[in-house]
Amino acid sequence: MVKAPTDEKLCLRCKGGKYLCGLTYCPILIRTKALIPVRKLLPKLKSSYFGPSPPSLFVGRYGYPDVRIGPMGAIDWDNITIIDEPDLWKTGMTLQEIVSLRAKLFRFMGDPVNIKWISDPKIPKLLEITREQVQASSPVDLEVKFSKKPQLNLSFNQFTQPMGARVNIDSIELASSPKINFKIERIVSDTDLHATSAINSLYSDKSSVTQISRIFSAGLLGTNKRRKFVPTRWSITAVDDTIGNNIRNIIKDFPEVQDYTIYYNSYLDNDFWILFLPERNWFFDYHEAWKQESAWNLTGETPSISSDYEGAFGRKTYASNTVGGYYAARLAVLERLFKLKRKAAVLAIREVGKGYAIPLGVWQVRENVRQALKQPIRSFTDLNAALDFISPNLTIPMQYYRRKSPILNQKTLNEFFYRNK
Repeated sequence: MVKAPTDEKLCLRCKGGKYLCGLTYCPILIRTKALIPVRKLLPKLKSSYFGPSPPSLFVGRYGYPDVRIGPMGAIDWDNITIIDEPDLWKTGMTLQEIVSLRAKLFRFMGDPVNIKWISDPKIPKLLEITREQVQASSPVDLEVKFSKKPQLNLSFNQFTQPMGARVNIDSIELASSPKINFKIERIVSDTDLHATSAINSLYSDKSSVTQISRIFSAGLLGTNKRRKFVPTRWSITAVDDTIGNNIRNIIKDFPEVQDYTIYYNSYLDNDFWILFLPERNWFFDYHEAWKQESAWNLTGETPSISSDYEGAFGRKTYASNTVGGYYAARLAVLERLFKLKRKAAVLAIREVGKGYAIPLGVWQVRENVRQALKQPIRSFTDLNAALDFISPNLTIPMQYYRRKSPILNQKTLNEFFYRNK
């Protein structure tokens, strides 16, 4: 979403060169520039594709439970190993570079199918190949014939990274044998293992969160009768939540951190402030604040803040205010605490500026927080001193967070925990 000009002719007067809307770049030009190389190479894909496919898939959600499913192809083979691996993207990549990279990725799709078709012995070849190549540890060659010529397109949403064009296909064949890690093959072949245990086992075996979410989305985890395709955006949050819950159950027996420790990172005009508080129970208090004139606070009248939190026993309902970002940030925080062999109450603040006018997916929240937590910037023995350090660095005054924060509104966290048991 992009800030709407107050004058309908503003874009025409600006032409992407004067930044009259207040942004430091033009979202329209970013999309246009990203599609230029695709437009030049598109004639080579008139009716077929023969080339590498990253070990990934896309499962749509429209029409659920009958959805479109298929593997990926790329018009840029030079970056085929990272084009759908956000865990490997450097946090120094610019928004333009990310959008340009993703514009070269195609989604091969057939007709809508039911998510439970996995149990059907006559599963279509498209689905069979998709489930096989998604397990691979490296790109797999595909031979695809199109039902019609591909059209230029680039889509965005807040859960997944930008997506290139969708290509409807007539037929698909594997042109090379997928190389599958034996640990993944072992978990996938175990049809008596529950999905939660399978996800945590893959994570313990060093599979990336992105890889696990793809395998889960392909319906390859869980007991045999309960396996089904899962829309991509749902699988990402489900995996973040599942792994996070497991780590939370482990760290509850660790000793608490000793000081009020502050972490910070900024990337893509997303500023993250993370504060660890020495308390004997886990608590996660997460806030997403959209600065004035940013994408989700167009009026600029007052700060727009969404908040969710959980205590020592987790949440019983979905974090509907901050959605996928909550679970991505929480996972990164829990990973750090597990590495430190400590537990803590955590205050996490995300401030989003107008430079983040194109959503890139929750991967950037997870990677941004991971980057922040690599090194603390300051520690204090007093909460007020820690907040006094953070406050001048926030664009939105601390008073707005105090109104929404269970941590900052309670006299002590222990009182809050016992009161809400």
